[in-house]
Amino acid sequence: MRQIRYCVAVLAACLSLSTLATPATAGCHQSKIESAIKAENARWAEAYARGDYEAVGRLYTKDGALLPPGGDRIRGANAITAYFTKASAGSAPDTVLFSNYEFYGNDQVVTEVSDAEIHDQSGNLKYRGKQILIFLKQGGAWKLHRDIWNESAP
Repeated sequence: MRQIRYCVAVLAACLSLSTLATPATAGCHQSKIESAIKAENARWAEAYARGDYEAVGRLYTKDGALLPPGGDRIRGANAITAYFTKASAGSAPDTVLFSNYEFYGNDQVVTEVSDAEIHDQSGNLKYRGKQILIFLKQGGAWKLHRDIWNESAP
């Protein structure tokens, strides 16, 4: 009887540990996930640099949302497209660089914590900040689901 209780306790402990979110940095499978998420970031940055805000909007889930600092939640591809179009009106497209990645999650949901910089066409720094992105895998593709950022100190 004691042996059965011990086995049940060990099994319960193992199941409890397996339910915790694991960093997406462990193992070869996780490296593929990281690479896929970085590729989505590159697609986002390329579309933004072209001023193709409709392409940016398509990188989000159907109910994807921006959570901009000091503003209301922006929900859905059309609203996201409109947000970036309005924010960039009258200026040449900027370039975005992402760095200092941290990834957490699994093969269906990944949270990214990273830094971002925006530079103008002359290479001058316009913005430096931090972001948290939540990606969901939908139909075999990674899509941005939540996008929140805030500016770093000068």
